[in-house]
Amino acid sequence: MHMGFEAVPIPGRMIAGVAVSCGPPASCVAAIDDGVAHRRLRLGFVNTFTAHLLLKSRDYRAALGRFLLLNDGVGLDLVSLVRYGQRFPYNLNGTDFTPFYLRSTRHTYRVYLLGGRPGIAERAAAALARIAPRHTYVGTHHGYFPADENAAIVADIRAKGADVVIVALGNPLQEMWIAEHLDATGARLGIGVGALLDFLADAVPRAPLWMRRARLEWLYRMVLEPRRLWKRYVLFTPGLIVQALAERSGLI
Repeated sequence: MHMGFEAVPIPGRMIAGVAVSCGPPASCVAAIDDGVAHRRLRLGFVNTFTAHLLLKSRDYRAALGRFLLLNDGVGLDLVSLVRYGQRFPYNLNGTDFTPFYLRSTRHTYRVYLLGGRPGIAERAAAALARIAPRHTYVGTHHGYFPADENAAIVADIRAKGADVVIVALGNPLQEMWIAEHLDATGARLGIGVGALLDFLADAVPRAPLWMRRARLEWLYRMVLEPRRLWKRYVLFTPGLIVQALAERSGLI
C-alpha cells in the first residue's frame, strides 16, 4: 500500500490496524514538508508498546488513523517480518528522526516543546537550538499538568505563534493530546516524541552508538528501567508476533 501525502507517495504497511510508513527518511521529510504546506499534520511513531495500545483501544486507533506514522524499533521490525515477510528497511524512531527532520526540512519553523519534568523542555529546546539553529524555539511547558490547564497551554502555544508543537507525554497521552488540541493551537505540525526531550536534556542516557547501530537500544533501556519497560519487550512483542502470525494465516 501507499500512504498519500501530497505529491510524495510513502510505502506503508498495516500494523495493529493503522498504516505505518516504511519509506526512506528523505521521502518522509518531503512528505511532511508538502503536507504542512497544505494542511495541519500529525506525526507519530509506532513501537511495540504503541501497537499493543492500538489493539486494545478503538479510540486510540481512530486518533492515530489521522497521523502520519513512522516505524520505531526492532520489535515492530519483527512484527513486520512475520506479517509481511520483510523487515522495515529503516528505523524511523522519534528520537533520531525528529532532530533529523528539523535539520532537513525546507521550512523554517517556530517550535514549542511540551513535556518532561519541570526544566527538561527548556534544556531540550537549548539542545535543539544547537542541532537545528535555523528554527526559533518560542516556548516550553513541562508535562506534569492537570487537564484543566490544557486551555492555558493551548492559548500559550497560539500566542507564541508556534508552527510546530513537539509533545513528549508518553503513549497514548501525547498522541491523544495532539489529536484533541493541535487544531486549537494554530500550529501546522504536531509531533509525539516519547522520551526525546529527556534524551536531549541529558536527563536519561541513550545507549552507546554501537548498541543503537546493532538495534539493541531496547535492551539498554530495559536494563535502565526494568520495572517500566520489561512488559513492552517480554510480553507485548511476543503477543504482537502471535497476532501477526494469525493475520498472515488468515485466522483473524
